Amino acid sequence: MRPRVPAHARARHPGRYGTLGDPHMPPHARHGHLVAGNRHDAWEVLPSVAAPTLVLHGDQDRLTPPENAPLLAERIPDARVHLLPAARHAYFEECRDTAGAPVRAFLA
Repeated sequence: MRPRVPAHARARHPGRYGTLGDPHMPPHARHGHLVAGNRHDAWEVLPSVAAPTLVLHGDQDRLTPPENAPLLAERIPDARVHLLPAARHAYFEECRDTAGAPVRAFLA
C-alpha cells in the first residue's frame, strides 16, 4: 500500500516510502504495531521526561491534529515545538528537504 503522500512530494522523491513500516513486515506484526499505537498512552509520564525534547509536527496533519503539539510540549519540561508548514502526518518523508533543519538546529 502506498502512503498518501502529496503529488509534489512524490515528484521530488519518487520511490518507496516507509510511512507504513517495513514493507516486509508480516501482517501480524503490522497489526500489532497499529494496535499498540492506538492504545499507547504516556500522558502521565510526560512530566518526567528529562531529555531535551523537540516536538516536531506537520501543521496540516489530519491524522494527529497539530493542536496536540503544544499540549505535549507543555507536559514535557523545557520542550520546544516546531510546526512544519504545509506538512502532514508523514512530514519526515513528504518534507524531507526541510524537516531536518529544525532538528539540526535543536541538536546544535
